[in-house]
Amino acid sequence: MGGVAVFLGWIAGLALSQFLSLHRSEPGLLPYVHVRFSIVLGACVIVILGLWDDIRRINPWMKIGGQVFAAVCLLIEGVGVRCASGILTPIGTRLQLLLGPEMLQSLGLVAQGTPLFPDWFVVGVSSALVIALVVFCCNATNLMDGLDGLCGGVTAIIAAGFLFLAVHMAMYGGGINSNWDALRVVLGLALLGALLGFIPYNFNPASIFMGDTGSMFLGFACATTLILMAQERPKWFLASMVIFALPVLDTILAFARRYVNGRPVFSPDKFHFHHQLVARGFSVKQTVLISYGLAIAFALLGATIVFMRTRYAVAVYLVVFGSIIVAAYKMGMVHEKPRVVTRNPLDIDDLSAAVPTIDPSTVLEVRERPDTDELAEHIHGAAWVGRGRREDRERQEVP
Repeated sequence: MGGVAVFLGWIAGLALSQFLSLHRSEPGLLPYVHVRFSIVLGACVIVILGLWDDIRRINPWMKIGGQVFAAVCLLIEGVGVRCASGILTPIGTRLQLLLGPEMLQSLGLVAQGTPLFPDWFVVGVSSALVIALVVFCCNATNLMDGLDGLCGGVTAIIAAGFLFLAVHMAMYGGGINSNWDALRVVLGLALLGALLGFIPYNFNPASIFMGDTGSMFLGFACATTLILMAQERPKWFLASMVIFALPVLDTILAFARRYVNGRPVFSPDKFHFHHQLVARGFSVKQTVLISYGLAIAFALLGATIVFMRTRYAVAVYLVVFGSIIVAAYKMGMVHEKPRVVTRNPLDIDDLSAAVPTIDPSTVLEVRERPDTDELAEHIHGAAWVGRGRREDRERQEVP
């Protein structure tokens, strides 16, 4: 039930913000922080859905349906309803310059100086982007919740990065209006505060766990901030996506790994990034701290992007993500390699010392030692079955 505690801490932060005045006032805007009700409603839907899954277990498609409903709640109140315009507008302008007025007229398109894409197209693409971000982020943080303190700590670092972007945007006037600026700052502060209160009890060895309730809620909170960043210039959206890079990369590698190995996309496995670090000999605490370090590196890189020109930010984004994906493929994080165990002779002194501790879900390959008779290892029965050569001796079973 730790996820409920994180949600209540986040709600408390939003509630306290309603008594604060804006850092600057603009004509026609409210003089205080205005938290959209759809954000709270969508978060409640996600929390109820995750709580139901923690208690009773529900179908993955039902969870996706609930996440889509939470995204629709945001769209109904106008959150992100035009978030794709920052990307589509420059694309349309460059297409108009490339085609020229004669080509535009022959194709029946609008003349230069007017938007190339109609309003309904911008709203449709924006709605699809909002739904995709909510579903993807909820599942990305859910997949990352595999070790004590991992998901909460990484998301806290991400929230700190989002808070930096929001404060920078509000201070230097990069936002659309002061209401949206204040909302981004409040969401970052509320999420960071809720997680900082939770992590001391969730770090290894954990005394409380967030479950799907907390992991999906954290994904929804991050998705909401990403959507609000996408309402600005594309550079801010790219910077926030870089800050959120660790869950993104883990999810992309998980889907690619399951596709390459011919397994269903939603089938669980233990080959995520943190699992592979543990399999390489790192302890749980070391793996979590390595993940924290990577999250901090991505947060610093995302914060640096906002000081670049947009074209350079796009180049940095593509180079960084492409390099990491190629490196992960070269390191064998896409193909599921079986764990190799060597067969041991039957006459060893301590059989129990020769039997490794193997998770039942681990893919296992047993190799024969060249200086021993043929052996068979039966793990699920917790027994060793030795079989010698038929012409020398009969089959023996050793418990």
